[in-house]
Amino acid sequence: MSTRCCAVVIAVVWCLAAPAHADPRAEIAAKARSAMASYDALDYDAARRQLYQALAIAKKAKLDKDPIVARVYLDLGIAQLAGSDQEGAKVAFLSAVQIDPKITIDPGYKSAELVRMLDEAKAAASDGSEPSGDDCKSIRGIQLPAIDGARRGVAQPVEALIGGDLSLARIVVMYRPEGAIDFTEAKLTRQAGCRYAGTIPAAAMHGALVHYYIAAYDANHKVLAAKGSYGSPNVLEFGAGRAPSHGLEDPVGAGVPPAASEHADSPGVIGRAIPGPQASKIVLAVSAGTGLGYVTGKTEGENVVQKCCIGQSPVVISPELSYRFSPRSSLGAVARIGLPLGANIAGHATIAPAGFLRLGHAFSDSGDGVHVMGELGFGVLRNTITLDTTTPGMDTDIVAQGPLLVGAGIGYTRHLGGAFAVLVDLDAIAGIAVVDKLGTAIHLNTGVSGDMRLGLAVGF
Repeated sequence: MSTRCCAVVIAVVWCLAAPAHADPRAEIAAKARSAMASYDALDYDAARRQLYQALAIAKKAKLDKDPIVARVYLDLGIAQLAGSDQEGAKVAFLSAVQIDPKITIDPGYKSAELVRMLDEAKAAASDGSEPSGDDCKSIRGIQLPAIDGARRGVAQPVEALIGGDLSLARIVVMYRPEGAIDFTEAKLTRQAGCRYAGTIPAAAMHGALVHYYIAAYDANHKVLAAKGSYGSPNVLEFGAGRAPSHGLEDPVGAGVPPAASEHADSPGVIGRAIPGPQASKIVLAVSAGTGLGYVTGKTEGENVVQKCCIGQSPVVISPELSYRFSPRSSLGAVARIGLPLGANIAGHATIAPAGFLRLGHAFSDSGDGVHVMGELGFGVLRNTITLDTTTPGMDTDIVAQGPLLVGAGIGYTRHLGGAFAVLVDLDAIAGIAVVDKLGTAIHLNTGVSGDMRLGLAVGF
């Protein structure tokens, strides 16, 4: 009797659980809707992440050629372009039209650039056909067959089909075992026709997964094409009852791998680690705006602050040179040049120089969107303030703050395309009077200034 009851319970549980996985198309569609809602909210990173998840579901369900997946690829192309990844958008559109040659862009997202890009993808797809023999012209770029049956501790063969449009000098697979930081290179060699093959060694096939991507280079070590990237590699998963996956993080291979070093022509597996690309490491930014300050104490013209304590710094210019030591974090050297305009007391200062070290943190790997910052510096902040006096032409003086400066702020960055971005920053800086005088600042006070700036940044 108990055996029969257990069987009934198992059957009921199975029936209740089955609907959650019975319709992968519905799950894919839900992910796509959520992704485009994130897109509408200008959160392009979240949109791409959810679309990648939808493609992963499709691959596991063997729906790679289903029309619903074509729509996911199309949405991914739209999100890629919004995130300033034009090459990624092109690859995503090509993937879409290879599944559904008649696919169109929804009117709500249609633009001249997207329509042109989709038309180009359709033209490119119409030129291709299934490869046969040595006819490499029927393939464009890199085609990467899915890898099935990956096993721990066993060397993994890797194959790629290379299009006749690529005048390559070499093609490699870059692999990274679980727990490793950098990728290691193994060369693929030509087998027959367009087929190249290589191996991820058995020593790398351990843990729960292995990351890898494929990159083709010309004779000058310039990247011609890639499937996957350092930041978004393809994935080989191991585990009981789990099928290996291919390209779940970057199914369209939109990323760009790093350029090769001068020793990259050595055959076979090369035991060195090759670091991958990051976003721009060095960023130069210049911003300008205005500021307000809470001031107390004595002015530089020997007047006591009597009226309410709000002063102005009408013009603030702030150049910054920063180093991005991780996708989200940076350290910069910043100059703040304040121009305390409007003072009419004889002998007043005309400039307020200060310098900072600024630690920044963005909330997305691309650097777009909201970022926060903390800063520590040295210098002088100056604000103009109206005095409690009736003397004509002598009613506005300057209050100096500092020289120890501590600040924090929040901002927003938006890439314009390429290496350029616009930024808006709001920050508050406390000037702490650890000394009474510094240079021409004969009366240093403690107070707080707030700046609002708009600027332009370029990465290198």
